[in-house]
Amino acid sequence: MGDDAHVAGLDDLSLPMTQETLINHDLTFQAEQLGVQVQPSQGVERRRTTKGLAKRTKNFDPKEDLIVCSAWLNVSKDPINGANQSRGTFWRRVHAYFEKNKKTTAVRTESSLMHRWLTIQYQVNKFCACHESIERRNESGKTIQDKVCFAPFLYLVYFKTYIHGPI
Repeated sequence: MGDDAHVAGLDDLSLPMTQETLINHDLTFQAEQLGVQVQPSQGVERRRTTKGLAKRTKNFDPKEDLIVCSAWLNVSKDPINGANQSRGTFWRRVHAYFEKNKKTTAVRTESSLMHRWLTIQYQVNKFCACHESIERRNESGKTIQDKVCFAPFLYLVYFKTYIHGPI
């Protein structure tokens, strides 16, 4: 095949024009009429936008965990509002309590506090399952302290991870 090779039917091919193609075609046509040379853009990528453009912050430390738990307890056990508040109101109040009582400079959003609380709750439920398993054994001669001290060991055996000690 030479330079002047012709593909049969290519001239008869009709491609649909989208709104964007029509606009670009019209702009190119208008620019050519004004004598402006139009060159196709090269390597222009659209920037992907993300909601909020949030940056990841450092991990919660154990002292912040205590404040998150305290905030959750104070807001959920409030005798006036208690369970009669929406999810948004509840976490706004938890966030306000956290901000008022925190000792760090870390910035935490309502969403990050909610997710941290869910993580803490999940781990506590696993620990309670271990403690309940020990209670069901009903071993004589064991004190409550012995049973509570054995729970982290059982947690390690069941879940293959350590429980972080006291602060």
